[in-house]
Amino acid sequence: MSNSDTVRQLLKLQESMNTAEVLKLFDNDATYQFANSQPAKGADQIRKSAASSYPDSVKTMSFAVQDMIELDGGTVVCELEITFNTKDGRKIVLPCTDLFRFNSRGLVQELKIYMDAGPLSQPATA
Repeated sequence: MSNSDTVRQLLKLQESMNTAEVLKLFDNDATYQFANSQPAKGADQIRKSAASSYPDSVKTMSFAVQDMIELDGGTVVCELEITFNTKDGRKIVLPCTDLFRFNSRGLVQELKIYMDAGPLSQPATA
């Protein structure tokens, strides 16, 4: 399986909000950074950081890959549009770019997510 395939698998698991399965694709000492938050290192910190990355108002999310580039050395850059369906009935589509670095065993060693999640925390307008 290529690193790009692993990214696609990770995104599918993330859509199902199955953090336990997502973490199986990460190395034990991996680093995860969502937007401007502090980097999280290791499974426990990543689990906590991932859980706080999206507000409780998110009901579902889906990922539409716009472009994916796999570079030598185990790096994958993924351009996405993420569609969030909120519990109050809103549909919010946000652009995002993810930078994945893989180790020699094909596990995610580092994930940096570049996205402005501000619209998710804004109240619904009448």
